[in-house]
Amino acid sequence: MKKQMLVFALLGVMALGMSGCGKKEEAPATTEAVTTEAVTTEEATTETPHEGTYNELTGEWSKDFVSKRPMAVMINNLQEALPSSSTKKADIIYECMVEGGITRIMPIFSNYDGLEKIGSVRSARHYYINIANEYNAIYVHYGQSKPAESMLNKGAIDNINGLYYDPGFYRDNSRVAPHNAYTTSDRVKEGIEHFKYSTEYSPKHQKVLSFNEEEKELEGGEKASTIHVSFSNYSKPYFIYNEETKLYDRYEYNAPQIDDQEEEGSNILNFKNVIIQISSYSCINPDNDLQELVQVGDGKGYYCTDGKVIPIKWSKSSKKSKTKYTTEDGKELLLNPGKTWISIIGDGANAGVSFE
Repeated sequence: MKKQMLVFALLGVMALGMSGCGKKEEAPATTEAVTTEAVTTEEATTETPHEGTYNELTGEWSKDFVSKRPMAVMINNLQEALPSSSTKKADIIYECMVEGGITRIMPIFSNYDGLEKIGSVRSARHYYINIANEYNAIYVHYGQSKPAESMLNKGAIDNINGLYYDPGFYRDNSRVAPHNAYTTSDRVKEGIEHFKYSTEYSPKHQKVLSFNEEEKELEGGEKASTIHVSFSNYSKPYFIYNEETKLYDRYEYNAPQIDDQEEEGSNILNFKNVIIQISSYSCINPDNDLQELVQVGDGKGYYCTDGKVIPIKWSKSSKKSKTKYTTEDGKELLLNPGKTWISIIGDGANAGVSFE
């Protein structure tokens, strides 16, 4: 049919003595018409099927999404501080070890509108600053360690700090300090305006994670219905794959990890993707067990989605560069579109990961 249509088009052009678009001296009218038809057909077949705006944190498209710099918040992860607030709204959550074998999490929000309670908010750690900078995020925290303070004093990141900007936070009297510091969307936005931070991405910004255009089965993956993650003797969270939602539910302290701002029944933190990044921690201050995390270099890890797992590799050339994730053969790791949890564990005797 297409060939017949092209023949009719060419006959019509020749009969009318018309010429096509392009460099007329290089080809006769008949060639011009064929070229124009070919270009039109190719454009129609390669046109993107997506509508709206792309969210680089989840690999998803939405008509309502507005692209802007994300917000990264330091959140308490101690048992007495749970449940947390508004963490289910995050696109990506990082978990790293801090002092005493405990962990803190850093949710990253592409959209932080309408959040009436975020927290509880805790103090900054220097390696979390490096992670937040990979996403060009505005960093929200309450206090900081000495290494983090040195970085903040040098302007390492746009940040809103509860120690120096009191209007950005409030205390929940139903909880005991230091587990009772919270913020809201409006308070964060007022802080951004107060400090005159730009909400637009830096021109030098590059995305960290890469995604498939649509969900794909993990080729060569082994079974990972349950993911056991060990940071230390104290912190041993895990994830269970939910066959109905096709997401991993997060568990902490042998219970579902929930968001107290969500309705019961839909308040469990859950993720399409789970990345386990294996690095190394070391104590840099024995008085308080302050930790250093190796972030520059390369190492191994695992990627889990849809109840399966494959081994991966990670690399980071400098503290200011992006972390790159690849498959074992060196190809760029493509995640399934959706939310992602990233646990950065150590390589010590009490750290590890296993799958069932």
